[in-house]
Amino acid sequence: MIQRRQALLGALAAGAVAAPAAAQTFPSQPIHIVVPFPPGGGTDALARAIQEPFQKAIGQTVVIDNRGGGGGSIGHEIVAKAAPDGYTVGFSSNNQMLLPYLIARLSFDPATFVPIGFVAKQESVLVGSADAPWKDLAAITEAARKAPGDVQYGTAGISTPMHLSTERYAMLNKIKLTHVPFRGTGPLVTDMLGGHVKLGMSSVTSVAQHLQNGKLKAYGMAAPERAQSAPDIPTFKELGFGDVDGTIVYTLIATPGTPAPVIAKLNAALNASVATPEMREDLCKRGFVAMGGTPEELGKWTAVQAPIWGPVLQAAGVRPE
Repeated sequence: MIQRRQALLGALAAGAVAAPAAAQTFPSQPIHIVVPFPPGGGTDALARAIQEPFQKAIGQTVVIDNRGGGGGSIGHEIVAKAAPDGYTVGFSSNNQMLLPYLIARLSFDPATFVPIGFVAKQESVLVGSADAPWKDLAAITEAARKAPGDVQYGTAGISTPMHLSTERYAMLNKIKLTHVPFRGTGPLVTDMLGGHVKLGMSSVTSVAQHLQNGKLKAYGMAAPERAQSAPDIPTFKELGFGDVDGTIVYTLIATPGTPAPVIAKLNAALNASVATPEMREDLCKRGFVAMGGTPEELGKWTAVQAPIWGPVLQAAGVRPE
């Protein structure tokens, strides 16, 4: 028994020494950023926009790894179960803390992810296909009021800011809409361009080009104020349909147990990636607003997401499956 206890104490001591040593040499191999949505959407576009500057700042190859599905739960699970060494990190967003509202037997606790920092944010916009039958947001509201549930809208998935903000619009205006979740914004936009889906709430980035060429039309910006990248699109509040905020906040998170020195290096590289005037301008052109900040700030922000949006999911009839 004494020998076993001594062996255990020796192993713990060795681990305590190994963790700081590993942190000192970090990173010594490529870093994988897991994006929990397919290629082509706003999340993927942002991850790839910061990929090169992040590589330069961290001094190591950075690989973008798209793992879509499950409303983002599949990608988050991969990060949750990775080795806590900083070589696999997650590209997350608002819906991280809402996963328990969606997955009945979630195999990880979203609250245990280690925050790295804020990446950027962008507004959501309600758009229609070129042949959508509604002239404006008032017409959509009236159609939904006359025929509850008949008006369908698509989003990148359940519990995304796009989904939550559209349901808030429905709640505020006492109407019922039918949600059609996709596996990311990319597939949604493809179906909208084909006319298979007439209405959708999307990130501005994913539809900007199609709004400019007339293949899609905008009904309202789901944000506190108009987007810098699309100043001609009025907000829901301006149009008289309530305070609807679908701002998407993108974050970087690490596996539970990742050492603080590793987190500090990742945070410093992330902040350096989004801090330059050139990068801020580039992100602005893509429809994003660069952020940055400390792990502590991200941790505090993350903790309040479920209390704010959980009731909206419940009111929309979303139950864990």
